[in-house]
Amino acid sequence: MTQSTFNVYPSLAIGVTQLTGVDNKTFLQGQLTCDLDLLSPQKSALGAHCDAKGKMLAILRLLQVDQTVLALQALSNVESHLPSLKKYAVFSKVEIVDASAQYRCTGLSGHQALSWANSLTNEQLSDQQDSIETAYGVITSSPLMLDDEPRLVVVSTENQILALNEALATCETTTLSDKDWESLDIQCGSPQITPALQAEFVPQMLNMQMIDGINFKKGCYIGQETVARMHFRGLNKRAMFIVRASSHIALQPGDNLERQVGENWRNAGTIISVNHTDGKTVACAILPSDIELDCQLRAKNSDDDSQLMLSTPSYFSQS
Repeated sequence: MTQSTFNVYPSLAIGVTQLTGVDNKTFLQGQLTCDLDLLSPQKSALGAHCDAKGKMLAILRLLQVDQTVLALQALSNVESHLPSLKKYAVFSKVEIVDASAQYRCTGLSGHQALSWANSLTNEQLSDQQDSIETAYGVITSSPLMLDDEPRLVVVSTENQILALNEALATCETTTLSDKDWESLDIQCGSPQITPALQAEFVPQMLNMQMIDGINFKKGCYIGQETVARMHFRGLNKRAMFIVRASSHIALQPGDNLERQVGENWRNAGTIISVNHTDGKTVACAILPSDIELDCQLRAKNSDDDSQLMLSTPSYFSQS
């Protein structure tokens, strides 16, 4: 029996917004929490798009391909987010379109996946260069890993996906689903915004400042006043944690959690993302930043009394 060398996730639930025109990066600089001056074909950028009150409408991973910017986010959020992103575009030379149907995002995980990607060009993926353009599409590495196992996303056009599939067919791989990738995302503490959560939370509540998703030295952008005040005055008292259960608990984004206080149960926070695999539940939830990890948690208005275990993403120790 042939032993697999890395995992392939053929079609991820990632949407792609395409921004073209000479002002695309200048326009985004005034919209997002990240510094677009740092975006290049070799270096991606992570940022939040906020409303005027500093509440997030989307979390975007940006890639530059030639002079085009591709903004990746949860596929389910693209359609409802697009009008907000286009709102001020009339003042800039930029064209913004939902290009999700023109691109496919493929996930790769494992140390051999990184070796395979690095073998395609003379360039090597690293902290300084997390993106490379290949005949199979743009390959970008995720800084959020589980047990230090590399994770890559390949963003391919229709023609490139055919070439990618042919290339992967010659490798020793295991095919997994987008739900398996979703589980990895959650266990890594990867934040995302979906329609149910738009305009509800400031970026710090989803740990964006811990994963280079906010640049506090850049110029003005929509919602900057609130985001900066939360940071410099220490006003944010919430953070995103990982919640697990050994059983299937019917949770979905926007649901509330309660924690036990004495003999009573008090509201604790909100589910951000959730995955059910092999009869188990794993989720990301916004909770008080000083919550004790051994506290008793349960899903609000649920008959399931299964114990919810709480932990922090690995990047907590690095921030």
